[in-house]
This record gives sequence, C-alpha cells and structure tokens, in this order.
Amino acid sequence: MIMKKSIIFLTALSLTVCMFAGCKAAEANGKTESEKHRVIIDTDTGSDDAAALLIAAKSENLDILGVTVLYGNVPLKQSADNAIMTLETGGCSAPVYIGTEKPLFKEREEMISVHGQDGMGDQDLIHPNGKPQEKPAVDYILDTVKENPGEIEIICLGPLTNIAMAVQKDPDTMKKVKRLWIMGTTGFGPGNATPVAEFNVYNDAEAYDTVLRSGVPATIVGLDCQNETSGLSDEDLSKMAKGNEMGRYESKALTKLTQIYRKLGQNTGLPDALAMAAIAWPEYVKETKKCYGTACINNDAAYGQVIFYVEGNVYESMPETGEYNLEVVSKTDDQLFKKKFLKLMTE
Repeated sequence: MIMKKSIIFLTALSLTVCMFAGCKAAEANGKTESEKHRVIIDTDTGSDDAAALLIAAKSENLDILGVTVLYGNVPLKQSADNAIMTLETGGCSAPVYIGTEKPLFKEREEMISVHGQDGMGDQDLIHPNGKPQEKPAVDYILDTVKENPGEIEIICLGPLTNIAMAVQKDPDTMKKVKRLWIMGTTGFGPGNATPVAEFNVYNDAEAYDTVLRSGVPATIVGLDCQNETSGLSDEDLSKMAKGNEMGRYESKALTKLTQIYRKLGQNTGLPDALAMAAIAWPEYVKETKKCYGTACINNDAAYGQVIFYVEGNVYESMPETGEYNLEVVSKTDDQLFKKKFLKLMTE
C-alpha cells in the first residue's frame, strides 16, 4: 500500500514538473496570450503600411484582432485588397473591415501616390484569396472596444478618419480604448505634404483634431523619426529580394517609393513600419515627451500642422491646454530597427 501511494505521488510530481517545464518552454518561445497587446490596425495600405503589417503578423507581442482600412495612399477598395494580400503573405488570417472612402468634411483630394497606382509598387503583386468582412469598420471598432473595455489598442497608419468617426458616433466607448499608436504628424520636424504638415494629417486634419481632443491616450511616431539610419539602402533591398517570401514581396512593393527616395539622394524610409516597431519592438523607443497637441484645421497654409506643447515647457504665450495625454517619440534605436526588420525579411 505504501509502495502504491509512493508511485502515485511520484507520478503526480513528475506530471507537475513536466507541465511546469512545458509552461516555461512556452514562455521562452514567446508571449502568452494574456501578455500580448490586443490590437486593431487601421491602415490606408501603401507599401510602407505593408511593411508594418508584416512586422505585426510575425510579432510575438501582438494579437491582431482585426484590420480596418480607409482611403489615403490609395482608394478604399485597393487599400482593402492590399491589406488582405499582405496579411496572407505574412501568414496572418486577421479579418479586414472596410472603412471610409473620404475625409470627415471635405472631398478626398487626389495626391500623387509615391507608392504607385496600386500603392504597392505597380508590380502585379495584389491577388488576394480572401475578401473583406461585411461589418463596417467603425462598427467593428466600437463593438470590439465595448466587448473588451480597457484592453484594445489601435495602431493607426493612415488618416484618422475611421477613428474620428468612431469618436463622433460613440465617444464614451472610445474613451475605453487602452491606447492609440499613431503614425502621423511631423513630430518635432518638417512635413512632407507641406513644409509644416505630414501626409496622414493633411488628408484629414479635422479627424486628427477630433481624435487628439478625445482624451484617448496616444503614442505618436512622427515623420522626424525617419532618417538615413533606419532607411533601406539598395544593398538592403537586394538582400530582401533574395530573402524569404515576405522579403521578396516587400522589396517589390517598395519599387516606386524607392525611386522617389533615390531621386532625393536618400535611403527608402518606412515611417509606418517605425510606428509599428514602437509597439511590436518596445526596445526601439528610447525616449518620449509628454505633450498636449492640436491640429490646425483652418483652410490656410498651416492646414494639417500639429502643434505640440511639451509638458514642463513654459511658452511666452501659454494657451490653456487639456491633459498632456500624448507621448511623442523623440529618440529611437534606428540600428535595432534596421537589424530586426532585415532579419524578418530574410530569414
């Protein structure tokens, strides 16, 4: 009897040890589901958005619940097809939802696409197997946040029109968003749509102003985070072209964008991928500044400029500000980004 009890005890102990070891092995191989950021990605899917989606698809830190699309780099349907194709290339089955096809209060302005007519380098890459969902993007965002209050983070890679529409429709629900991660604004540097405005904001400054005033906490990666160190050289793109399926896909998608950068004598910048890196690879961000921000929405030369008031700074004409709920990224590890991105595209 004693021997039988001993055997049972040892068997139970052995199973416990094995289960514990299994858990440890699982933890060593990546984040547990409860540790991951539960995210919705909102995108206007050009070629640098595609780079961001591929980072997200392979990140151990992110649980992609869904992807919402809108106009911006390309028209709405093309944005959806590009997103679905990119997710399929990255081995991700996250559903895609159709959002808005124009800004809040004005008609969509046709701007020169630096990504090509299809937003993906005009390389005949876009032949998705899947289709977008029937539920509208704004309803999907609100329903997901309602079902998971305080848990959902939204990664914004295009104009903020979808997010602003959700704020307008149900501001109380949107206040339950855990955090926004935004690629937009010039940061503390110059613009690319105008000398003072960044492309995503310029597309719909009213939407940006709506979101910035909503009270939802946000981390903003501005255009000033992009530089030569984080940009892709011809050698980098050649490595990607000889790399894995994602690398080959993305190197082709960047064809038109690279031509623009080379005319400027610069490496190919990936601003949306940098914004994704801020949440997917947290060690990439070395410093942020707490700010209050407003977007200029008057129809003049300053349209689309976002003015940041840095917490602790004293200005000669100090306006009344709201809560300093924005973290604007001010310092990054660009070499780390480049190393991790190229590894993802080649191994």
